[in-house]
Amino acid sequence: MTSTTTRRVFFAACAAAGLLAASCDAGDRPPPAAARRELTAQWQDVFDGTPELYAVVRPQAIKRDQVYGALFKALVRVAQARTEMRGVTSLEAMEGCEEIVIGIRKDAQGEDAAIVFRGVPASLDPSKMTDASGRQILRLIDGRAKTQEFEWRDRRNTEAGSMFVLPDRTWVGAMGEARARARQAFASPFGRPAPKSDPEALASVRLDAASFFSSARFQKSAIVGPLTRKLRALTISLRPGKTGLVTTLEYQDEDASAWAEMHVKRVIEELAQIEPRPGRPNLSWLKGAVVGHEGSAVTVKVAVPPRLLEELPNATGGDLPL
Repeated sequence: MTSTTTRRVFFAACAAAGLLAASCDAGDRPPPAAARRELTAQWQDVFDGTPELYAVVRPQAIKRDQVYGALFKALVRVAQARTEMRGVTSLEAMEGCEEIVIGIRKDAQGEDAAIVFRGVPASLDPSKMTDASGRQILRLIDGRAKTQEFEWRDRRNTEAGSMFVLPDRTWVGAMGEARARARQAFASPFGRPAPKSDPEALASVRLDAASFFSSARFQKSAIVGPLTRKLRALTISLRPGKTGLVTTLEYQDEDASAWAEMHVKRVIEELAQIEPRPGRPNLSWLKGAVVGHEGSAVTVKVAVPPRLLEELPNATGGDLPL
């Protein structure tokens, strides 16, 4: 073997040994720690779980809807005509945002509430909200805080509450214990997941059964009473267009939901057969209701009655009993 060949073999062996040593050494060391992502203030941290009443409304989706759009716009016009606020108003924020979330807690300690406006138009400024006389309604508490907090200037006619403005065009109004939670959460975000809601619904509301259906009035009702046994929650969703309403009853187990399904079918059949007369609505459209059962949940889907399909797209302010 020539000296040149010998040197090449030597260098190749050294290179291989170096690569082997490097790979072994890398295997012994733990991988570098991923950079910790800093949590930012997010609206769902105002809730410490799913509130007993949890509602979601999507104004822009409703305005675009061929069935409900006209009615929604008529409601907004009536509300605008009756409000005493001037300049930027909460109504303007509600009508212009992408989503409204409402959460109300009901427990032994009392009630607290929060309302969230998501996707508020960037042109709106809460500091410019004024009353009929042009006086500012809100004042900024601390301009140095990471999250702006406003409170009502006139505390005589308003509950103790604050409005927080988050960086992503989200306004959070909080009252009672919700305000204390919001202050803590927005200063030191928890990163909670948002409570679940129907992503396809124009609007939905979820009611906790123990908080809303445990009274004797419901328990003793021949129609509602049997449905409250082992009921966890009731959710009503308004779907786009002709789809109508979807009601979901969540139960503690499948046996309870199976029994409830039979009761719902029987009740709907009886209601649909009631003869209409003056002062009593015609419920024959309930014949088209579809009752389903999946796991521990019962669903009832009811399409929009034909008469409403004709009238709602042409709704005006004069049609509203306000």
